[in-house]
Order: sequence, then structure tokens, then C-alpha cells
Amino acid sequence: MSQVQNITVLARPQVRALSLQAQLACLLLCHVLLWTWVGWASRSNFDAPGDMVEAYAWAQGWQWGYYKHPPLSAWIAGAWFSVVSESQLGYSLLAALNSAIGLAGLAVLAREFLPGRWVLLAVAVASLAPGLTTLGMRFNANAVLISTWPWTMALFVRLMQRGRTQDALLCGVMAALALLGKYYSAVMLLSLLVTALWLPAWRTRLRTSSFLLASATAVLCFAPHANWLLSQTHGPLQYAQAATGQQLPSASLMRALNFALVQAVFPLLAFVALCTALEPGTRKRAFVAVLSAPVRPRSDPVWLLATLPVLATMAITLVSGARTAWVWGLAIAAGLALLAVQRAHEAGARLNLRRLWSTLATAWLVVALLAPLWWHARASLRLPAVMEPRAELALHLSERWQAKHQKALPWITGTRALAASVSFYAPSHPRYWSLWQPATETPWVDVGQVLSQGGLIVCAQDDEACQEQAQAWSAERLAVSVAKSARGFQFEAQPFVVYWMSPQTPIPDL
Repeated sequence: MSQVQNITVLARPQVRALSLQAQLACLLLCHVLLWTWVGWASRSNFDAPGDMVEAYAWAQGWQWGYYKHPPLSAWIAGAWFSVVSESQLGYSLLAALNSAIGLAGLAVLAREFLPGRWVLLAVAVASLAPGLTTLGMRFNANAVLISTWPWTMALFVRLMQRGRTQDALLCGVMAALALLGKYYSAVMLLSLLVTALWLPAWRTRLRTSSFLLASATAVLCFAPHANWLLSQTHGPLQYAQAATGQQLPSASLMRALNFALVQAVFPLLAFVALCTALEPGTRKRAFVAVLSAPVRPRSDPVWLLATLPVLATMAITLVSGARTAWVWGLAIAAGLALLAVQRAHEAGARLNLRRLWSTLATAWLVVALLAPLWWHARASLRLPAVMEPRAELALHLSERWQAKHQKALPWITGTRALAASVSFYAPSHPRYWSLWQPATETPWVDVGQVLSQGGLIVCAQDDEACQEQAQAWSAERLAVSVAKSARGFQFEAQPFVVYWMSPQTPIPDL
């Protein structure tokens, strides 16, 4: 009998661990379903600036880098749409999966510092933070860091605490992927190094072969892109320099403070929403501990990992005068969510999992209901982000080209967001090429082939620069009006200017 009892006692922790793993899997699945729905129900044209369709257009030419950013977001979009059909729903699912992958990485990181139940709370807090949800649904070079940063940090912590070869290899790969997402990831990698130098046990690990292996792996994986980058005269470095010119010290200070404030608020709002998951008698001291955590320095890895990226960004902004944008730090919310939950746990708060799930379910239901209402509110106000008929324009231009030439539209260019949208939404998915700097922005495109096969140049009505450029390629100018009809709304027709490049157009004298 005693043997049976011992076996039962030993089995209980495993059953509990499996139960928590199942709950975590359920949370991630619900997160993907919810935000896929939100992405589809709340938007008409992805993002107005066109970052999402830009990544899709870049993916048509597999490169080691692109003129604005390193290649990871385009690689992911290209790989995704090689197996998933191009649609609003498909892109929303990709953005939601990207966020869920980051949350899974946060769970791995949180397990190094928290009991299982509190790992679930940390992931829940991050899953409601705007940086990983509403803002993360705009899949671009900022949003791709949501998935790479938590995994890089988690694997680095495991490397520092265990020194295993597999952690070293995976950490090196993830560090390279983070940099291939955006060079801003250097701030995160610098924070990891400073944390390791600060903590004695980790500092010793830096002198071991496992850390050297991780470093060598990262360098090896990043080397092809670095070689490409150094060969560019108009690449991401030059683009970043032109886009982030210096500013007055007072403006730099305001940008630095604004950056820090926004990053701190993102997970704080989510934590407040989930405070109902804590037992009533423990909420107040937990909230006080959480609110003061970022401004109370401590020599523990969680505080360092969570706050150093913010502090480093502020310092770089002040010293360099860079035009730092708060949207760069979307991935920072994961580390700050972990810090908040750790401080609540240390303050003696008691977690009620049933209340946690009840709170999450309520939040999910509210968000799910608000998504279509948000669309309808903007539609009622006739906002351009909702009214603009990008999918309708793509279909209209494809049909006109098909009717005239009896074949699918092969090429599209013009106002970047419009042209890339036509490439995405048109049934034949014409290949995009840059009207502005073909050799720099779309070097994989043979302009001679474009002229031979023909194509269209589509310009926004108020984009005079586009129309001026287009006149060098075609004298056949068309005024096109297209209207959007969606969800019971009939919007006013929007004007566009289209230049027709029939096949075998002679090369212009530029």
C-alpha cells in the first residue's frame, strides 16, 4: 500500500505540470483565434502606410536584405504565402501566430524565474499588452521582434544557467534572427551582455566554450547579410540615417521619456486588467510592488532583462539625437510583463487560476465584440483607412488589363502602398517593381523584362511625384474611379491615375 501511495504522491506534480501546460496551450490557441478574428474584422486594407503589403512585395525577390530593413519580415511573409493564399484572413493569421510564438518564448523565459501558475499569469499579462496585440497585428520589421526577442532572451538565460551546447546553438541562431528582423535588436543583445557581466555566476559563463559557441553561431548566421549590407551604397544603413536625423537636445529628451512611458504603460494596463485574478486581500500590495518595480533597480536578472532595453534606448536617443519611435519597442512588453508578475509574486500575492480564466474570457469577449464595431465606427466616419478601395482597385485593374491584352497583368508599380496592394489583392498577383529606384529598391527585377511584358503604373490622385515619374514610362494616362462596398456600406468612389505600359514599350530616355 505504501508503494502505491508513494507512486501517487510522485505522480501529482507531473499531473499538475501537464495541466498547466494544457492551460498554456489553450491560452495560446485562443490568442491566435481571437487576434486573427480581430485582424480580419477590424480592418479593410491592412495598415494605411502599406508595411504589410510591402513585406509581401519584397518577398517576391528573395534577398539577403532590402533597401529599408533587414530581410526577416519579408522572408516570413514570402514563406507564409507560398503555402497560404493571399487574403486579409491569411495575413491576420500570420500576425497572430507571430505574437503567439513570442508568448511561447516568454513562457520558456518565465519558467526560469517563476512557479508554473505564475508563468501562466505572465503570459496572460503579455497577451493583453497592446504591443503584442493591437499594434503587433501590423506585421512589419517592428512586429517581427515580438517573436524573436523572448526566445533569444529565454535561450540566453538557459545558456547562462546551464551552459548546454543545444542552448548555445539555439541562442546563437535566435540572436542572428533578431538582428535580421531589425538592427534595433542590438539594444536587446547589448542588454543581455550587460546583464551577464553584472551577475557573477553569469560572468563566469562568458568565459566558457558554450558562450563562444553561441557567439560564433550568431556571427555565422548573420555573416551573409552583413556581407550584403557592406556592399550596399543605398541600403538600410543609409535609409536609417536619412530617416532618423538628429534633433535638438530638448526634443531628444522628450522622445526618450515618451519611449519609456509608453513601454511601461503597455504591460501595466494589462496587469491592472488581470488584477482580479489575485485574491482580494493581496491585490493592493501586489499593485504597489508592480508600479514601483521599473524604477527600483535591483541586481536580479529579471529587472535587468526587462529594463535595460528601455534604458539603453533612452541613452542612445539622448546621445545620438536619433528620432526614436516608441513603436520600436513592441517586444519590450514581454520582459516588463514578466517583471510585473515576478514582483507581484514576491509581494505575497495569491493567484486564483479560475479567476484568471474568467478575466481572460471576459477580456477576449469584449475585444471580439469591439473589433467589428471599431470597423463600423470608422466606416461611419468615412475614414480613408476604411474607405480606400485597394482590393477593389486591384480587381478593376486586373480585369481591364485582361480584357485588353487577353492575359493576366504581369507587372505593377507606382505609389508604393497602392502598387504593393494591387500585387497582393489581384487574382494573378502581378509582380511589383519600384518606379522610384528600381536598382536599389527592387534589384531582382529586370526592367527590360518589365518593358517587354508590359504593366501598369498606379498613382494616388494627390501623388504628383508618382505621376511625374510615370510620364517618363508611358504617355497613356487614364483616370480611374473605384468605389468600395463592404458590410452594408457603399463608400464614395475614389480617384486614381493609371499609366498603361503596353507590352514591348520602348525604353524611355531618362
